[in-house]
Amino acid sequence: MNEEILRVSRLCYQCGECTGACPLRRVSKFSPRSFVYNILAASDSDKEEISPLSSSSSSSSHSPRSMPTTFNTDDQWNCLICDNCYLICPQDVDFPTLILNLRREGEEEDSAKAKEDILAHRIFSEIATFMTSFDKGVPTDFKGETDEESEYGYFPGCLDYLDLFMDVGVNYHEIGDYAIKLLNEIGIKPRIVSLKCCGHDVLYQGNYKIFEQLASYNTEKIKELGIKKLVVSCAECFLTFKKYYELESMGVEVIHISQLLSERMEFSDVEKAHNRAITVTYHDSCALKRFQLYEAPRDAIKKSGVKYVELTHSKDNSLCCGVSGMMNCNDMSKALRAFRLSEVKEKEVDVLITTCPKCLSHFSCLKHESEKGEEKGKEGEEGGEKEEKSEYEGEYNFEIVDLAVFLGRLLELEGRRK
Repeated sequence: MNEEILRVSRLCYQCGECTGACPLRRVSKFSPRSFVYNILAASDSDKEEISPLSSSSSSSSHSPRSMPTTFNTDDQWNCLICDNCYLICPQDVDFPTLILNLRREGEEEDSAKAKEDILAHRIFSEIATFMTSFDKGVPTDFKGETDEESEYGYFPGCLDYLDLFMDVGVNYHEIGDYAIKLLNEIGIKPRIVSLKCCGHDVLYQGNYKIFEQLASYNTEKIKELGIKKLVVSCAECFLTFKKYYELESMGVEVIHISQLLSERMEFSDVEKAHNRAITVTYHDSCALKRFQLYEAPRDAIKKSGVKYVELTHSKDNSLCCGVSGMMNCNDMSKALRAFRLSEVKEKEVDVLITTCPKCLSHFSCLKHESEKGEEKGKEGEEGGEKEEKSEYEGEYNFEIVDLAVFLGRLLELEGRRK
């Protein structure tokens, strides 16, 4: 067992706060607290160090003595890496990073088989792997004004690949189109940067060798272009470039588009009056939690004049959509997104906004499923045959869109009204 993994594990004093905050706990028996304990219990050299912390704690029903001592490596692939446990931990145990280290350690071992068994969207990992073999980045054919000398570089992420392989009723390409138009609106003509995939998913899946190759190429490309401000609209790109690359040491600032829009974008008073009829809410993606980037997206939304309502679980307490690096797509992840969308439905909003293409995909998938179930039901009624009703049929009567698309469409409407 890696010494760094054991060192981080020993910081935990088994208070259970992490388990209470874990979204996965709502739909399974997964427990960060038990997982950490079992890591220590599985280490032969540390058996003497995993006894209860004190006589008072050992009498509790939640004492480590009452926990199983078998370490199940499959559990490390179920963690959502959503950061809820890290944000609430009084000991600052970085459980998400511990999970990533375990996945990395097990890359060449038997535990890698568990990953292959549950990996839901293998095609995207394969695309990232293919990128390492070719000297070419993602497609960059997006609308808007650009400037090849600009210090701002806009990276669209893998939007066009999502369009190719995700049939959930979403036009991913327009996220990039609207992102550039919004940047133009606030006075920025960026360069559109053709980097390779940022590597978020392969990193979360334990494929660290592929991640390092992607990161090496992208870092050199950014340095070569002389970009000083790298703007992204994808929450996972923001997290990956900011946390797992070393761009700041090169003098490169990683910026999420919401940070610029919240500072510079303006709507006219007339347009704000029109927009008050629209009720919206915002889903905090796990990728922005690590840097607690909560206010910028909300401020950008509120500047448009729409009626904004907060979800029951938000910010530090927000719930994961369940997809976690395109890895898990099963009954547990479906239950998580259904629970999250039920919160949205309770708020009676017109639009659910997010900044993460994966959250957009996962939520739209369930909504798309409900809409297809409704259509089949109508066809069955017309044909005289009774169709089996979907559990979620007609459940979600609200739109689900990316932040850039939502604000970009509002600005287009403002232009037409003028």
